Amino acid sequence: MDRPLPSCKQALRYTRLGHRPQRHHNISASEMYPSRLSHTTQCILSPHDEPLDLLCRKFNVAKVTLPPGSPIPSTIDMRVIKDAHVPSHVLAVFDTQESERGPSFQPIIVPIRADLYTKDFRKNIIPQSPPGTPYPVPQWIANLGGQYVTLPVVPTLVPHASSIPLLLLFALGLEPRSQLLYCRLLPTEVIEEFPAFPAMAQSMARLCADDQLINYIRFNQGLWKNILALGPRDLEFIRVVQTAWSATIEARRIRQRGAMARTPDM
Repeated sequence: MDRPLPSCKQALRYTRLGHRPQRHHNISASEMYPSRLSHTTQCILSPHDEPLDLLCRKFNVAKVTLPPGSPIPSTIDMRVIKDAHVPSHVLAVFDTQESERGPSFQPIIVPIRADLYTKDFRKNIIPQSPPGTPYPVPQWIANLGGQYVTLPVVPTLVPHASSIPLLLLFALGLEPRSQLLYCRLLPTEVIEEFPAFPAMAQSMARLCADDQLINYIRFNQGLWKNILALGPRDLEFIRVVQTAWSATIEARRIRQRGAMARTPDM
């Protein structure tokens, strides 16, 4: 499992993001939408704050998991938990090529609305429906005792599958709590160093165990690659992730330099 799960203190204090690292992409500010991030002063995460669970609840459907090794279906029935807006599609998200898939292959089933995605991302990955195609409508299934909606499935190859729910949650403007984003990308003590970038990297290099730092590197790099591949339009969201990734790779350099300094000359 490569997603870091930092424990965040209650009443975590931080300064509004002020560091602006060097840009590594060609997205101009004029292409961006105003950020929907709400800067708060508390970081309180609960078991219900898993990004995929939150995303499903925002779209009013229950999470679906495919059995390992099963083929990707053309449609999926999702249980409707609230009579409100429902998704138009499901993304079956994976980051392994077909030739590399084994019996444990299990794409992440991510609900999405095509209109929201098209508005908030530059790269469209959802096929356009033929003219006259009706929007999916929930139906009552008597033998299951609930409403279900049948959604078309879009197989989606991305650089890093496990960070896609977090990316969609924030880039679509569905989750405004910035502390949920920060606490997925960095340890609490590092967040407290904003906006002092050198102190962030030093703190991360000092506090993280080797395996913990590796997990942050994998997740933050994967999320950044997804941003470059899909092109979300929220500039503030991009800056937060870029800052976290920059601090993470600088922490790795500090850790590597420290290891070399402790190695005796042969």
